[in-house]
Amino acid sequence: MKKNTKKIFMMLATATILLASSCAQNSKPAEPVRQALSKTELDAKLKPFFEKMDSVPQDSNGTEVIKQMAIEFIEANPNDAGVYVIKSVLAYTMPAEEIIAFIDGNEYFKADSTIINERQLWDKQVETAEGKMFTDFEAEYDGKVVKLSDYVGKGKYVLVDFWASWCGPCRAEIPNLLSVYEKYKGDNFEVLGVATWDAPEDTKTAIEQLGITYPQIMNAQKAGSDAYGINGIPQIILFGPDGTILKRNLRGAAIEDAVQDALK
Repeated sequence: MKKNTKKIFMMLATATILLASSCAQNSKPAEPVRQALSKTELDAKLKPFFEKMDSVPQDSNGTEVIKQMAIEFIEANPNDAGVYVIKSVLAYTMPAEEIIAFIDGNEYFKADSTIINERQLWDKQVETAEGKMFTDFEAEYDGKVVKLSDYVGKGKYVLVDFWASWCGPCRAEIPNLLSVYEKYKGDNFEVLGVATWDAPEDTKTAIEQLGITYPQIMNAQKAGSDAYGINGIPQIILFGPDGTILKRNLRGAAIEDAVQDALK
C-alpha cells in the first residue's frame, strides 16, 4: 500500500466505534437471512477492493472516487463485506444524511442489525450538524456533575475538543488547541476539553504531560460521543455564543482559521 493511504485507513478502522444498543423501533422489518461470511471469505472479497482503493491517486478528487468505488462494492455485496465497507469507508467519505438515504434505499442493509445499530450514530450526526443548536450532556467526576451547557450557549465562542489520553491524533492536536487558547482566550472565546472513552486518572496524567491549561469535562466516557454521533476522536467542534454549531471536524490549521473567522 502507499504509505499515506495505508495510514489513513488504519486510522479509520481503529476509530470506528460500534454502538452497544439499537434504537427502539415499533415496527422493525423482518431481517433477511444474513449472508454471513467466514474470515477467509470476507478477506477474499475485501482484499481486491482495498487494493483497488490503494491505487486511487491521492489528489483532491480521491475521496469522491473512493466513495463511488465503495458504493459499487456495497451494492454488489449485500453481506458482511458490504457491511464492513459501509462502516470503514463509506461512513468517512459520505455525509451522514447521504448515508442514511443510501441505506434506506437498500432493503438488505436497511434491515441489517449491525447497520441498525450504526444508524444511531448517523442520526446523531444529522441532529448535530453545522447550523444546528447544541445538544447538552453531562458527566460526573469526583462527586461533581458538569454539563456542556455550563460552557456552551453562555455568550462565548467555545472550541470543544473530544479527546482521550491514549489517542495519538488527539495528543497531536493539543499544541494547536493551546496556541489558539493562549492567543484568543477572554470574554469572547473559550476552549474546552471533553475526556472521551478515557479513565480519569489517565486523563489527568495526560493533562499534566501535555501542559493543558484550558478547562475539562472529566470522565465524559460515551456521554458526549453519543450526543454528537462521534465515531472517531479527536472531534473538534466550534460553537457560537448562542450554542449554534458553527464547525465540526476541525483539525490542524483549520482550527485557528475557524476561530479567526468567527471572531472577526
